[in-house]
Amino acid sequence: MVRRTLILPDRGVLMVSTDLHGSWDDFAALRARFLAERAAEPATHWVILGDAVHGPSPEARARRPELYDYDDRSAEIVAGVLALRREHPGRVHYVLGNHDHGHVGGRHTAKFWPDEVAALERRCTPAQLADLRALFEPALLAVVAPCGVFLSHGSPDDRLEAFADLDGVRLDPRANDAYHRHLLASILGSYGQRDEVSARLLARVSATAAPVGVVIHGHDRDEAGYFLSGPYQCCPVIFGAPRELRRYVRLDMSAQYRSTADLRDGIELRRVHGPG
Repeated sequence: MVRRTLILPDRGVLMVSTDLHGSWDDFAALRARFLAERAAEPATHWVILGDAVHGPSPEARARRPELYDYDDRSAEIVAGVLALRREHPGRVHYVLGNHDHGHVGGRHTAKFWPDEVAALERRCTPAQLADLRALFEPALLAVVAPCGVFLSHGSPDDRLEAFADLDGVRLDPRANDAYHRHLLASILGSYGQRDEVSARLLARVSATAAPVGVVIHGHDRDEAGYFLSGPYQCCPVIFGAPRELRRYVRLDMSAQYRSTADLRDGIELRRVHGPG
């Protein structure tokens, strides 16, 4: 059985980013930040919350150049993540996104192309196709940090009974029973939950893994570069935000983050580009 969950240690630095969607400029900036953090604190972890692939079409680039005018370098980003994992074993963790999922048995997305999976795979060399599967087939579905955060691509509902149940999920939805099929769909495809739903999810994860108070997720967008949904949900945004506003999260894993009020812009919520 492939492990789909991870519990991080309780010390060090944690970087969290999401939804690169083929933007090499953002990947390179985050990689530089990760390497600088590792040099200063060897116990640094970087969790990438999925959707490294599927950049904008020419039409989208022309329509919103301030958000989408970049070349789609999805395959190069995948190779870059794999290289970092080889160079820094156990420090770079990839969580599956819904766009990634289409390359390993999931539904094919159609944000910018009628079939984004087919569009990307037609452009890939055999080695690049192998890289896609090497990154996505063993990908995680959720990560817990004892500093108080639950990390996933979407913000899932409260059907999860125990954190380890995610280890029983198969990436081919047809291979799952109804419960595991729902878990997969919710954790990859949910945009947000009512406060009481997220509170119940966090309580169940706290009881079966480690105490957590905040869901940090991707899958959504905001031109402000991040948004907080009530006390329980935070989404740092790269794709769909102007370059100067794109955010990632940096946490002290020996601290405690009990609600979104503990995630401060400029301190925990940091800009991908520029100082800080």
